[in-house]
Amino acid sequence: MQRPFEQVPVTRLGLAVIVALYLAHALPLYFYNVAMPAILRSQGVDLRWIGMLSLLYVPWAFKFLWAPLVDRHYVNRLGRRRTWLWLTQAALVLGIVVLALTGLEHGLLLFVLVGLWISTFAATQDIAIDGYTVESLAPAEHRLGSMAQSIGVGLGSMLGGAGVLWLYQVVGWQSALLTLAGLTALTMLAVARVDDRHSAAATAATPGFIATFKRREVRWTLLLILVYRLVEAPAMAMLTPLLVDRQWSLTQIGLLMSVAGASVGLLAAVLAARLLQRQTPASLLLRAGWLRSLAYLLIAGLLLSGLADGSPLWLGAMVLVLLAIRYLAMTSLYALFMQLCSRQQAGTDFTVLVCIELLVFFVGGSLSGFLAKSLGYDAYYLLLGGLSVLSVVLCKPIVRLIQAESGHR
Repeated sequence: MQRPFEQVPVTRLGLAVIVALYLAHALPLYFYNVAMPAILRSQGVDLRWIGMLSLLYVPWAFKFLWAPLVDRHYVNRLGRRRTWLWLTQAALVLGIVVLALTGLEHGLLLFVLVGLWISTFAATQDIAIDGYTVESLAPAEHRLGSMAQSIGVGLGSMLGGAGVLWLYQVVGWQSALLTLAGLTALTMLAVARVDDRHSAAATAATPGFIATFKRREVRWTLLLILVYRLVEAPAMAMLTPLLVDRQWSLTQIGLLMSVAGASVGLLAAVLAARLLQRQTPASLLLRAGWLRSLAYLLIAGLLLSGLADGSPLWLGAMVLVLLAIRYLAMTSLYALFMQLCSRQQAGTDFTVLVCIELLVFFVGGSLSGFLAKSLGYDAYYLLLGGLSVLSVVLCKPIVRLIQAESGHR
């Protein structure tokens, strides 16, 4: 019987394909995550509604429900992963074109429906990409797969966030969105380089997410996600509104969050891949947690002392530090996920873990506007700094349990 993938050493072209695949779904994702909050806030939309924008990503939290279908069903001539990559990529381009031609002028309902369409197909595409990444790389190279994922997401933030935000100011909504659709269509060139027609031949077991939950190391990892990520989500969700309320222009925010931020993030992802040669993903994740706690407290200090008002560069520098820490943590966390995945249902296993992570992140983000509005930004980040310290302390014993259980497999 043939192995799911003949695991030859990864090449630069192979990593470039993985980067481009993750870029494909990150483009529309970061349009909603970076550009839309800034656009809405500049138009005077209430913080509470901007926070609720996170709920458009509900399909990402529940995609584990159809992940086994993506692992099971495919067109033989195309391949297990490429079948879904072609389908979802076409659906994404169509959704972005419709959004470009409609926008908010045709009512909130249509805007939300198109957003859910884009979100659902991007989430489905992510299942196939994650499965391909885990299956095509040897376990020792999962750190490179996680790095490639972070780079693709970083480029998506840069182009889908800052790029579209800048285009929106220069040429307007429709031209900016049509450009985004064109960029998304270009990533189909990477799909053409994926050849996994032999990948499903050796999969004897029927993929299912119930099998994922039966493994104790996975259940402990789900608790780790809850404790670690619940604090991070509210902090990230309010960064863009904070900058708008500090009189940053949309162009400045786009350059900071998606150009400078993504560039710093890409460097952090490469650094994480190097560090993972010498330490486990879980240990690096905890170190990133301590750095995250310090960054939240420093942001609170800048706001309380008035330095953020006197010199906006201080606040901008702290935002970049926070984004770098986030990429460091994300690369570590996803490398841990890849290590825990079964090769018989890699797409399903990885999706279950990511879904819980995103559910925690979106719930925290959706509530962030209410908390920030009631406390004010300074007390808000001070509170999150204290909670972040507590979360890292609680995560330490959980990490030991994960390592003990995974070592028994």
